[in-house]
Order: sequence, then C-alpha cells, then structure tokens
Amino acid sequence: MRSLKLAIRFIAALVLVAGGPGPVTPAPSASGDPAGPPRDLVVRRGDFRGRFLLTGELQAVKADDIVAPRTPVWLIAIRWMEKDGVEVKAGQKVLEFDNSAFASDLEEKKLSLAEAENELAQSESDARAQEQDRIFALEESRVALEKARIEAAVPEELSDRRRFQERQLALRRAETEFEKAGEDLAAQRAAARADLDNRRITVDKARRAILLAEAAIEALALSAPRDGILVVAENPWEDRKFEVGDTAYPGVAVMQIPDLSAMRVEARLSDVDDGRIAVGMPASCVLDMYPDLVFPGKVVELTPVAQEPSRRSLRRAFRMLLDLDRTDPARMRPGMSVRVEVETARLRDALLAPRAGLDLGASPPRALLERGGTVEVRLGPCSATECVVEDGLEEGARLRGPA
Repeated sequence: MRSLKLAIRFIAALVLVAGGPGPVTPAPSASGDPAGPPRDLVVRRGDFRGRFLLTGELQAVKADDIVAPRTPVWLIAIRWMEKDGVEVKAGQKVLEFDNSAFASDLEEKKLSLAEAENELAQSESDARAQEQDRIFALEESRVALEKARIEAAVPEELSDRRRFQERQLALRRAETEFEKAGEDLAAQRAAARADLDNRRITVDKARRAILLAEAAIEALALSAPRDGILVVAENPWEDRKFEVGDTAYPGVAVMQIPDLSAMRVEARLSDVDDGRIAVGMPASCVLDMYPDLVFPGKVVELTPVAQEPSRRSLRRAFRMLLDLDRTDPARMRPGMSVRVEVETARLRDALLAPRAGLDLGASPPRALLERGGTVEVRLGPCSATECVVEDGLEEGARLRGPA
C-alpha cells in the first residue's frame, strides 16, 4: 500500500513537470455536432416543403351494418354482444337485445287468443242453435200457410159466407206469419254473420300480435351477414362505443363488418387552423402500430363548417377525409390511430429565411438584421424552422435572433 502511494505521487510530479494538462476537447452535443455558438442565421435558397401534422384514425369505406331491429318497443336494450375486433363467420350470432318485455307480453297475447277462440266457438254454436230455431219456426209457418191455403180454396158455395171469410182471413194471417218467419231467419243469419266476422277479426288480430311478438323476439338475436372482422360502432349519445346495457333506436348501427380492402383516414382540423388545409393536398399516413410503413394519400373531403366532436365539448373542428393510394388488409383495422402529414406547399429554389431571425408578431413581419435594425418583409408559407421570403431580403443576408 505504501509503495502504491509513492507511485501515485511520482506520476503526479511528472505531470507537473511536463507543464500541466493539455487542451480539453469540447464534448459533442446531443445532435452529434460539437458544442459551440448557434449557427449563423443566413437567408439562403433551397427547396421548401410545408407540412401540417394531424392525428386521425382508419375507417372502412364500405361496411355491412348490423342495426337495431324495428320492434313494437321504440327503445331496446343490449343484453349481449360479441367482443370488438374478433373474427366472425356468416350466420354466427353477434348481438342480442333484451326480449323480456316481449316474452311476458307474448304469454298475455296467447291467453287473449285462447279467450277469443273460445268466444268465437261459443258464438258459432249459439248462432247455429238460433238458426235452427228460426228454421223450425219458418217450417211451422209454411205448414200453417199450406193448410190455410187448402182451407181457403173451398168455394164459398160449399159453406156459409162467414165461414168462407174466416178462412180467407186465416190465409192472409198465415202468409204474414210465413213472411215474418223468413225475415226473422234472414235477420238472425245476418246478425250472426256480423258477430262471427267481428269475433274472427279479433282472433286474427290476436294471432297477428303473437306472430309480431315472436318475430320481434327472433329479430332481437342478430347474426353476422358474412365472414369478417367485427367492429363495435360508436354510441352517438355517449361519445364511446356501444356496451352491454346501452339502449338503441331502430335502425341505429350497433356493429359493423367492414370491407378491409378499401380503407380511408378520418381526421379533424381544429377551427383555429381554418384555411391551412384544402381538398386535393397530398398527404403521408403512418400507422402508430407500424411506424415504418408510410401510406400515401390525399385530402378528398373537408367539411365547410366546424362542429363539436361531442355534445359536451367546447372545441370545434372540421371533419377531414383522406383516400389512401393503397391499403394493407393484413395490418389495417378500423379505429387504428394514424399520424397524418399533409403537404401544404412545395416550392423549388425558394428564398428561405430562418424563423429565429424574423419577428412574426409584427404587422407586417420584419427581419432582424445582424448589423442592427429591422426591415419589412413579405413572407409566404412557413415551416417550423423557415419561412419563404417573397420580398424584402436577398440571398446571403445575415440575420440575428431576438434579444
């Protein structure tokens, strides 16, 4: 240990004799360049490319919707649903709504049908009995009429005048009774027919109500129309995807099976950036899950009015759609997050000035000259680091940063 200390002291003495430590090399900066003063702010010529970054998500151009069915009840609750993003086969059950209200109502409708059928059978039996009574009364009156006719046919010369007149009066009375019996039979048949028709209508209505209830129960279990990836749709009233227990109106799409062969990107442009993007601008789209893949496309739709993304939001944005030049069904899924880089401008051999040497807050903008003072400039599009100079500066002009 003592010898080690002596050796260290000897080496230190040699260093002092040699004249001390040598020059120190500056440590490289994080970017790889040696640390030192910032680069000069010089106006130069070069190519300019304006870019605007947005966040969007994938969306299928076409999809088969699985919608809430039309039922006697306006609002229906979701009782069970398949998981979001699973692969399904055609005919596989994927969604089921609550049918408890229809099931209990179905039993009541069946009881109503049984009562209506019993009442119809009883009415038919009563109508047949009453008709037989009327037919019997008509037959009696017919026999009485035939007898009165025979008696009234005896000539007046074969009996006294009073007896003849009594027989004629009995004939007219028998004819009247026969006509009345026939009218009673016709009236009874018409009344029975009308009553039975009403009861048959009641039975038919009860049967139709049962068929509708059974069809509603059957319609509450929905199946996949074809093979594909199942995607749960957004609940428009909750600003989230549908979940078990949510209610839906008839015709509202609760699930979708998208066509993965045709995809597009939906993004939102904040209202404060109005005018920065226009239809037809090219764009590059990068999936967050696959950052090494770039899908070129272009802006095809931009809503003219900014809207709130949800009912309780205080922000507004323009809805923007981008068509992709190509898709990747193996990787792309609706709802995936996408980084969108829209090319807002591309200029060749443009005069470029560093933003650090410009006072963009002034109106009009001014350039901060290195020799002192400022000069008014007219600028074109700007990027994060440079602006296109249309007038006011020349190539090679040197600028300074703000004090």
